[in-house]
This record gives sequence, structure tokens and C-alpha cells, in this order.
Amino acid sequence: MKDARPAWAWRLLSILCPDYLLEEIEGDLLQRFHKDTRLLGERSARRRLVWNILRYCRPGILFRHRFSLDLIPIYMLANYFKVASRVMVRNKSFSVINILGLTMGLTGALLLFLWIGKEFTYDEFHANKDNIYKAWNRARVDGALQCWDRTPRVLAPTVTQEFAAVERAVSYADYNTAFLFTKGDVRIMKNSGAFTDPQFLTMFSFPLVKGDPLKALGNPNSIVLTEDFARELFGGKEAFGEVITIWEENNSFDFTITGIVKELPANTSFSFQYLIPFQFLESIGEKDTYWGNNSVDTYVQLKPGTDANRFNEEIKDITRKHTSGENITEIFLYPLTKMRLYSRFDNGVPAGGRIEVVRLLGILGICLIVIACINFINLSTARAQKRSREVGVRKVTGAHRYSLVVQFLCESILITALAGILAVVFVMLLLPAFGALVEQKLTLDYTNVAVWGAIGIGILTIGILAGGYPAFYLSSFNPVRVLKGSPSTGTSRNFFRKVLVVFQFSFAMTLIIATLVVQEQIEYAQQRDAGYARENMIYQYITGDLEKNYEAYKNELLQSGIAVSVTKTSSPITEVWSNSWEFGWNGKDPQSKIAVDRFYTDEDIVSTAGLTLVAGRDMDLDKYPTDSTALLLNEAAVKAMGFDNPIGELITDSGTEWHVVGVVKDFLLRSPFQKVKPMVLQGSKGWFTVIHMRLNHNRPLQENLATLEKLYNKYNPVYPFDYNFVDDVYKNKFIDQEKTQTITTIFTSLAIFISCLGLLGLSTYIIESRVKEIGIRKILGASIANIAQLLSKDSMRMIIVGILLGCPSAWWGLNQWLMSFEYRTTLEPWIFLVAAAAIIIIAGLTIVVQIVRAARTNPVSSLKQE
Repeated sequence: MKDARPAWAWRLLSILCPDYLLEEIEGDLLQRFHKDTRLLGERSARRRLVWNILRYCRPGILFRHRFSLDLIPIYMLANYFKVASRVMVRNKSFSVINILGLTMGLTGALLLFLWIGKEFTYDEFHANKDNIYKAWNRARVDGALQCWDRTPRVLAPTVTQEFAAVERAVSYADYNTAFLFTKGDVRIMKNSGAFTDPQFLTMFSFPLVKGDPLKALGNPNSIVLTEDFARELFGGKEAFGEVITIWEENNSFDFTITGIVKELPANTSFSFQYLIPFQFLESIGEKDTYWGNNSVDTYVQLKPGTDANRFNEEIKDITRKHTSGENITEIFLYPLTKMRLYSRFDNGVPAGGRIEVVRLLGILGICLIVIACINFINLSTARAQKRSREVGVRKVTGAHRYSLVVQFLCESILITALAGILAVVFVMLLLPAFGALVEQKLTLDYTNVAVWGAIGIGILTIGILAGGYPAFYLSSFNPVRVLKGSPSTGTSRNFFRKVLVVFQFSFAMTLIIATLVVQEQIEYAQQRDAGYARENMIYQYITGDLEKNYEAYKNELLQSGIAVSVTKTSSPITEVWSNSWEFGWNGKDPQSKIAVDRFYTDEDIVSTAGLTLVAGRDMDLDKYPTDSTALLLNEAAVKAMGFDNPIGELITDSGTEWHVVGVVKDFLLRSPFQKVKPMVLQGSKGWFTVIHMRLNHNRPLQENLATLEKLYNKYNPVYPFDYNFVDDVYKNKFIDQEKTQTITTIFTSLAIFISCLGLLGLSTYIIESRVKEIGIRKILGASIANIAQLLSKDSMRMIIVGILLGCPSAWWGLNQWLMSFEYRTTLEPWIFLVAAAAIIIIAGLTIVVQIVRAARTNPVSSLKQE
């Protein structure tokens, strides 16, 4: 007899089948294969016999004996997978539904986990990350202990001098000021830079392509650029060592490029494109030593081994110490690595932040996988009737239950592996679009062995978890009962399958409600009265010669008919750049600290912004020269200050007396999801950075903008023409919520589709098992509607239970989410009804279409004998 065994198989068999193993199964070999005993006397003949047994898929003999797993030849597993692939091909619809469901679940989960993984890596690349902290302020304001991360500029040098535990400390300020950068004919406006201290580049690990991090910011007129900004200014030419000019208003300063920073990684909280040392501001007379001016971020690097909690006790009163106890704030340090995810404080205590979104999407990703696994479990157990005879025959021919479990697990792992491969392909295709949606640069590191190892382990784990219950369930059938035609599916198994379906649609119900509530919250805030007219209003930053030419520029804008009203303010009307609790007024409680937003404005703010006067008048310097120290209050400020008749009241701010001339209806400077804060609109004695103008709506917009550009270039020729529509900027306030709504909608749709896909497969197999019953009922006169009602009753009952169970969890979770907004909608009953109706309609159509198709089948075909 020719030995068909390859060389590798001979060597493997020599290792895995020692003499005692062959001797122990000798009786089985004789009894089952009736081989000549003389062949068994030779070791080679024994091996050949075992090889043939394994080739022809008869591993049950080996499993009759209590051998350890390491004695099972590897080619047995290969054979299991071969059989599994044949089963998949033979049951194409089952395989397609399972692979498609798992693929979609894994694709959605992988995308979410990639985003979550990126969130946890923020600022983790810094070599000193474990010793770097951000300084925060803490004080009791408006009756609550509030925390904020802006601190005085003087804090960094002070802690460096006074505390031996401090390795280094730096100030970092992104003032949001637009500077003009020029080099030859190149002119670029940038407001994405920062002022900082020379130690910044040694504290943080932002590698320099060119330059020395110890010296790059050592000179007042030195500047460090990022690679991409250097390319903008110089193209492909060398930028290091070159001199560029920066314009601030109508002043110009020359800076030498002393460093080029490598392009910033996507997982950093910093977003600068250039760095300028604070020494420059000090060299031009803008040194800030006022402890009450919280205008910069302060980062402190402690020496290794320093107890941060003990250090916080030492540093907390540093502000009071340097202000003779007048200041009420405390300073504390908070770890840099927690800033991204845990930056929200409630009453002075860390209370979460972005981590809540991360957890939510993490749970969503896990649930997508769970839903896909539930589909697999339900479909596998529903096919028990069809596979019961296979199990019975295998057991009668000697297969041990353990071998059957392995066989079914191999089928599950093979399906999961195929789904995993497809999921990785889809992730590669969808990653750019998903990255654009979440506004992050997400990548799948194809060269990282750990990434592929994690994906492989994940697929193997999912395959085992998804196939575990069906494997043990199917392998438990009694062969005698099965082969007699009466397999016991068990009431408990049916109940378990129903529980899984209930969970699927309970989760789908929660997601639909979440989508509707997020959309409702966005629309609720969008429909909120902003308190000013956003349409046809634009603003420009005061740059270059606009400050000295403001009056001429304003007059020509009005005379030309481009604008109907013009004013200047300290910040855009969509933002708050200044607030204080140091305002004083008649009757104020000296012990109370009320934070008041500060908004400096010139005359005509009411007409330009379209504010509503509640009492008094607008500021008018022509009629009332003293209006340079006049101010307007909003309604929230009148209430907070306790005025019955505020007109004429005096309010002090930093030693200056301001007199109230009017009250305006509350309008939104901050987020539309927050309550309006007390605010004062102070007159022309303040500082200004922005020009607001209301365009003439009777003229074409493009004509207005073309004329505006000509006038801008006339009065500010050095700076490039730029403007912002207030309406567009206001819409940006909803971006985060809209992204949440989009992500929720996408993955809700995915979860519902996966659930309905499983329901489709489940209903298909249930109908197949009752096809003869359908035929008999049709012969007895049952209509298609009667049959559909009968067969869909159980499935719809499970779906309705899932809906009822999903409502309480959705109400609780979304109520918690809404509590994070001061201005919020309420959970209306119609939201739950719409979500329930959507699930019932979608799931009902999925089931009914299958039932109707089966009920339309000719009963003769379904009742004929096999």
C-alpha cells in the first residue's frame, strides 16, 4: 500500500502519536476497522492507520479516551475548518446573514474604538507627562465653588522662584489675536499662535526639525514656526534663520525664525502654528504683574517624586499671599493627562467631561458587537431542528461531545474571521470619512503587530463567545431521540432566544430615542431667541490702520449705502472675552461674588446688533458727551444687582464710575445651551478689537461685499480683506451637538439594521420549520392575513417587550444628558411613541414580508413528501 502521507505529516504524527497512545486505541481500531492484527504490531502500520482515521474525519475514536488537548493533531483542526467551510457553502443564506451582521457590527465597533483609542492618547507622548500639571483657579462665585483654568501671567515665574519642588513653570496664552505675517510679497493672517516662555519646548516633547529647544525662544524677537506654517510662508525654501515681519494693528516687528517644530501630532491639546516668547511683550512695555488678571494657561512641571496633593496644600494660598488677602481664589494643580477627558468640575470637584462621551460611544461599540453576536446565537439555535440529525449521526458513529463543540466553534470562528477581514476592509475605506466627521485624523497602523494581534484576539474571542452557546446547545442533543425524529429544543432555550431578541430591540429603542432627543435639543436651542438680529450682520477685526481710520471708514460705509449701522466692540457679539466679579454698585453685599460678563461697545450698538431696549436709551456721544462712561445692563444683570429702577445708577469697575443709561433684553454671547449671564455693555472709554456692521439688505450682497473690499483696502492697505458673517459664526455653536447627533443617527441605523437582519434570518428559519403547517392551514381555508397574524404574533410580542424595557433606561440616561445643559428641552411622550412606532413598523415589515412570501407558496409543494 502506497503511503500518501507527506513528510511533515509523518514527523508530526511521530511526535503526537507515541506508542502508548496507539496501544490504548488498538481495541477501537480492530473493532471499528477490522484491520489485520499483524499490521498493528508494527509502529509504522499503526501510524498509517491513525493517519487514515484522521484523514476521513473520524476523530471520535481518539476522544473516547481521556487524552489531553496537546495530543490532538493540528491537522484535525484544519479538518474542522474544512468541514465548517462546507457547512457555510451548503447554508448560504445563513452564512450571508451572519457574516453581514457581524461585519457591520465589527466595522462600527472598530471605528468607534479607533476614535476612543485616540482620545486616551492625548498628550501621552510627552516625556515628562507624569510630572506636568496645569494650574487652575478655584473660588466661590454666585454661591457655588467654581473652577477655571485661566491664571495670572505672574504665577509661572512666582512658583518657579518660591517652590523648590518646581522643576520649571511656563505661561501659555493663545490670545486669539490675528497677526499679519509678511515675507516679501507673501501676506498671511494667522490667529493660531501663542505666547509662551522659553522653557516650553523643554517641558513638552514637541521635537524641533531645526533649532535648539533650549535656546529657540531665548531672544525677545525670536519665533518658532511649525513645518506647515513655514511652508506657507516660504514654500519649498529654507525658513530657519530667516527674518519675517509681524504686524499688530499699525505696528510692525521683525522676528528671526530660531526653530521649526515638527508638524503637531493629532493627539495633542495644543494647536499653535507659531510661538513667540513673553519676553517680546515685556520688551514693548506690556509686562503683566496683576494677580487679578486670569488670562493665561500655566503649566507646572514638578520634580520627580513630588507628592502633588501635598504640593497643592502649599500652593493654594499663593494668590492671597501676593494680594494681601484681598483675592478669594485658590490655586491647585491638575494632571495634564487628565485634562482631555476629565476637565469638568461641579462645585469644585472633578465630575467628568469628555470621558462621558467616550464611555457612551464605547458602550455603543460594545452593543453593536453584542447585537451581531445575538444574531449568530439566535440563528444557530433556531437551526437546531435542521442540524439535529447531523449531531445524532456523528454521536452514533463515535463522536464525543467535545469534538462536536470544537466543530461548531470552528464554524463560528471561521464566520467571525471572514466578517473580521471584511470589517477591516470597510474600516480602511470609511476611516477618512469618519475622521472628517469627528474632526480628527484617525489611522489604522497597518505595520503595528500589536494592532493586528488585538484584532485577531478580538475576532477569536467574539467567535468563541458568539459560538459558545450554540456549540454546547447543539452538541447536547440525545442521538436516540434525534434519530427517532423528536429532538428536544427545550422551553428554556426558546426562552433564552426570546430574551436575546428583547435585548436587541430594547437597545434599538434606546438609540432611536437618543437620536430624537439630541435632535430635539439642537432644534430647541436653534429656535431660541438670540436677542439680536443675526441676519445681514458681519464683523471685522480692527487691524493695521483701521483703528486710526475708524471714523472715516465708518462714515464712508454709511454714506455709500453699504451699511445702515456701524459700531465697534471689545469682542465679537458671539463671544465673551472678559468678565469680573469686582463690579461694585449701591446696595451690593460685600461678601457676595457675582461674575458679570464685560462687553465694551461704542455708540449705536442697539441699532447695529438689533438689540431690544427694555428701558432707557442707547449710547449717543453726539447728544450726550458723557456717554464715554455710560453703560447698558441686560435683564440678568438688573436682577442680579437687585435694581428696581436701574437708570441713573452708578457702577464701579477698576476705579472708574459708569452710569446706567439703558437696559436691553437678554441676548446670547455665550453658548445657546446655557442661561444668559449678567452682563454690562460699557461705553467708548473701553478697549475695542472688532467692528460690527449691519449691511443694507436692499442692495445685493455681492455688490455690498465688493464695495466693502474696496473701502477696506483704501483705509487698511497692508492687511488682506477679511470678514465674518455673524449668522455663520453663531451656527458653529451647535457643531459639537450636531456631530453627536450625526454619530448617534449613523450607529442607531446600523444597530437597527443588524437587529432586523437577525430578525429576518430568525423569521426565515421559523417559517421553514412551519412550512407544512402553513400549507395545511391554507388548504383548510386560512387567508394570508390570518397566517401572517398567527406567525408574527410571537415575534411582535418580543419586540413590544423590548420597547417597553428600553423606555425606562432611555429616559434615565437622556435625562442625565440633558441635565448638563442649563437651557434644555424636556422628554416629551411623543418621542417615545415615535421611536416605538418606528421599531414596530421596521421590524413588522421585516417579518411580514417573509411570512407573506411563505403563505403565497402553493400548499401542494409544501406538503409533498421529501
